[in-house]
Amino acid sequence: MELFKSKFAEFKSIFFSEDLLKENEEHANIVTASTMLNLFWILIITWVLTYFNILKVGINTMNLVLIYTVLLLLLPAIICFLKRGKGEWLKHYLFISFTALLAIADMILKYNVTLVMVLPVILAARYYNKNFTLGIAIFTSILFIISTSLCINIGQQDLNSYNLIIPKGTTITIDTTLREALSQIEVNETNRLINIFIHFFLPKMLIFNIVAFACVQISQSGKKIIEKQVEITKANEKTETELNLASAIQKNMLPSIFPPFPEHKEIDIYATMIPAKKVGGDFYDMFLIDENHLAICMADVSGKGVPASLIMMITKTLIKNVSKIDMDVSKTFTRVNKMLCDGNDTGIFITSWFGILDLKTGKIEFVNAGHNPPLLFSQKTKKFDFIRTKPNLVLAGMEETIYKKEELQIEKGDRIFLYTDGVVEANNIRNELYTEERLQEFLNSHLDLNVKETINAVKNDIDKFAEGAVQFDDITMLELLYKEDETTRISKEFKANKKELSNVENFVKETLKKEKCSEKLMNQIQLAIEEIFINIATYAYKDKEGSCSLTIEIDSDKYNFIFEDEGIPFNPLEKENPDTSLSADEREVGGLGIFLTKQIMNDIKYRYENNKNILTILKKI
Repeated sequence: MELFKSKFAEFKSIFFSEDLLKENEEHANIVTASTMLNLFWILIITWVLTYFNILKVGINTMNLVLIYTVLLLLLPAIICFLKRGKGEWLKHYLFISFTALLAIADMILKYNVTLVMVLPVILAARYYNKNFTLGIAIFTSILFIISTSLCINIGQQDLNSYNLIIPKGTTITIDTTLREALSQIEVNETNRLINIFIHFFLPKMLIFNIVAFACVQISQSGKKIIEKQVEITKANEKTETELNLASAIQKNMLPSIFPPFPEHKEIDIYATMIPAKKVGGDFYDMFLIDENHLAICMADVSGKGVPASLIMMITKTLIKNVSKIDMDVSKTFTRVNKMLCDGNDTGIFITSWFGILDLKTGKIEFVNAGHNPPLLFSQKTKKFDFIRTKPNLVLAGMEETIYKKEELQIEKGDRIFLYTDGVVEANNIRNELYTEERLQEFLNSHLDLNVKETINAVKNDIDKFAEGAVQFDDITMLELLYKEDETTRISKEFKANKKELSNVENFVKETLKKEKCSEKLMNQIQLAIEEIFINIATYAYKDKEGSCSLTIEIDSDKYNFIFEDEGIPFNPLEKENPDTSLSADEREVGGLGIFLTKQIMNDIKYRYENNKNILTILKKI
């Protein structure tokens, strides 16, 4: 029995697949076989009760019924389970066997078995095939008529059929068979058959036809529902695919590689965004405006789902692009706000916190557009406190809004923790909020964690607090650590004169010797240093006197050499590489030194800042 139960459970229909009607037919076969199996056990119980003379049917009759039950109920059900409900022929085999068994039982037993004859038609409606259901109804009706006709002579005699034509008060005493006794009183067999037809057969046939008609209609309606489900499923699958694509695009837009700026050892950043739906309206961002200025942003778009995600991507792009044009946070937000307000008929707005950190000084200029106040960990106080300032209006609120900036000075070892309201407004099963106070308390009790561990710990604490409650809002967090300076910097100023080359080379040599730089690496670096310095000494000041400073930054995996001079603005990287395939006489003068430097060093960058040419060459260790 357990085997059949497990088989039945295994083949439950999955109503959200491409071949929905076929899968439904396989499931309907299993349902039909299960019904036949259940009826088999009922007949077995009936046989047992007859065997112990509890039911007055007749053991010989029940033995005959048992044989038919095994052949027409048990055997087809087992075959169906073994075939896993699959096979175009299977449903026809099941229903022919099932209906035949019921007709035989109706013919032999005559104990209102006729009412069970509607079972095949009801089960046929489960296939949601109008023609098949109609065919089973007709086939069952034919067998019903045959079984009723045969029952009159070979089945269990129903004395009620004789009472319809025997006068009341008549007493029959017999010492022979019932049929012979009835013939002696000249019972009219034709009248008996007519009365059986009118009083027994017609009412049951009427009920059967009503049920059969209803089943045919149900099967047709069921097919339409299935077809509608197919359409809905396909539409849902298409929507799901589009949402997955939108989710992937959104995730790709957010920085996901940490640390994001491995060349900047003075900072450590980690961030995460967990959307409440497939796509969210929160976002974070971090990007370098130049070598010394890092921008960080946290924002929350009102609303949820696809509309919010579209506004999120637009806002993120605008903030990044505009801030790189003008490195002023107030002007950036003023311009971005105007752009967002233009044509904004949806009423969507954005809260955001945007700051630019000077990596050298620790000074942060920021603007808060109606966003949650960040938390600052100070090395002086050894705790997290909120950075509470008067917030500006949200972005996309009013077009003429002028955004005011604030300034903040952070020291080495300080941290800034940014978040959206999905953190502090996370609720539990009792509709209690996580709150700013709990966030601050949690951060202050986990000061020994790094930035990634801190954010993961906060998320775990939110999940613990929620106690399984549904997440209603996006949860986004970012933490920035302004690290203790691990880079060694040594600077020295020289006259921009070729005669100073030996002093420059000695400065570099003595500095790198202390770092146990290899001889091979030393020679490569000295060659590059010579080319750059000679170039500055020759062309930076022309006939005037000038100076050149050289700063050596020593990190765990690289050396940075920074040349600064106040000579005429000149970017050597703009000059095309010389054609080394030509002879010295044929080749254009100039450019060979910087070309050799490019080949020797791993990276070379130029910028003009504060009336200075600044050329940085990098060599990885």
